Amino acid sequence: MSTPNPTRQTPDSKPVIVVGGGVAGLAAASHLAEAGRRVLVLEAGPALGGRARSFIDRTTRDAVDNGQHALMGCYTEFLALLERIGRRDALTIGEPRIPFWSEEHGLRDFACPAIPAPLHFAAGLLRYRQLPFRDRLSIARAGRKLVRGVPDHWTVDHWLDEAHQGQAARDRFWDPVIRATLNADPAGSSAALLATVVQRALLGSYEDSCFLLPALPLSDLYAEPARKFIEERGGEVRCRSAADAILTEPRLAVRTQGETLPAAAVVVAVPPAALARMEPATLHPASALAQSTPIVSGTLWIDRVASNEIPPFLGLIDRETQWLFRVDRLHRDRTVRADAGVDGERIACVRSGADDWSDLPRKEVARRMWQDVQEALPSLRGANLLHSLVVKEVSATLAPEPALQPLRPGAATPIPDVWLAGDWTDTGLPATLEGAAQSGHVAARRILGEVP
Repeated sequence: MSTPNPTRQTPDSKPVIVVGGGVAGLAAASHLAEAGRRVLVLEAGPALGGRARSFIDRTTRDAVDNGQHALMGCYTEFLALLERIGRRDALTIGEPRIPFWSEEHGLRDFACPAIPAPLHFAAGLLRYRQLPFRDRLSIARAGRKLVRGVPDHWTVDHWLDEAHQGQAARDRFWDPVIRATLNADPAGSSAALLATVVQRALLGSYEDSCFLLPALPLSDLYAEPARKFIEERGGEVRCRSAADAILTEPRLAVRTQGETLPAAAVVVAVPPAALARMEPATLHPASALAQSTPIVSGTLWIDRVASNEIPPFLGLIDRETQWLFRVDRLHRDRTVRADAGVDGERIACVRSGADDWSDLPRKEVARRMWQDVQEALPSLRGANLLHSLVVKEVSATLAPEPALQPLRPGAATPIPDVWLAGDWTDTGLPATLEGAAQSGHVAARRILGEVP
């Protein structure tokens, strides 16, 4: 981690103001602070992290992520953020291996051997026992065609039809990949975005395909360390400070809660809906970019520990719950809250593209998740569900529809020295932690003159 460089700023120099304290904003702010620029971060919420944060459950006092995340080795920009703030080692480094459970076959791994890419993916696919051999061959052929390029207007469903992918291949391979990375149903998702995912995550290097799981709650993983990094270098971070306007006359400034703050430059790293409420109107995104897809997550506290043979995370096939994470096997700082009556195991459950769950009562969501957990993990059958917490991120990610991709704006805006960042901007990626970090770094590099 680099040391502070105070020589580039003076006490009365105007700061670069970063509006938004999520991944994109903190990536931009920490990059600028590392370069010696004075930074002021304005976050509307009570805490940093945006849609990737953790909070304390009031019943158990455990730190809970608002949605469990799995990273990959190809997340180079997000990993660069962690490296900068001294948190690169706070990840459990795994293999290119995903255990999948189905009622028909039980647990079967999709695991790629340590051989040169893309042969590692082909070898892993050919050994994937959730599918008949003919489907594995069909997927391998389809993947090669996909990364050669598809028309921008094609949906994933259209491409799957053109690639002659059968129902088993869709249900047991493509659907988990699509929902995990695009957070949407294949029917309305961009095939071009899927091609990018397959190229980077599956057909890149062996290291790019490895899964990296946070060993800390998200706020401890990056949000609070980023705050510390910025403040140690003379910057300032303000929560509960919503910006409502970018002013250009008589000088560049940001207005927040009646206060006008002069700025050397501004990075606006907020979601489309928040940007649409800010002045001036020249910054407003296309109204269609308000379209989003939800993620529903749940944490279940159980009075029993699952068998040691069960991996730290796994995908479920043909179940409403798509992913399970054994949080206490992943997090380093787990404290059993015996005084709250909570002991045993925490299981985090995720359903992406969860439009059909958005309006369900939280108790019903928890019931369905618990039912799926018991189906997939026989050692927990007959256990007691002590407590549950369901989080609905209704506007979790930008909808990956083909028609929306050309509307995603770049970093530059019509206002000089004002830049955009966010996973919804034109990163060439789905709305992910990697895309958010990339956009923040691009904005910071533009301000520093590191890129044209």
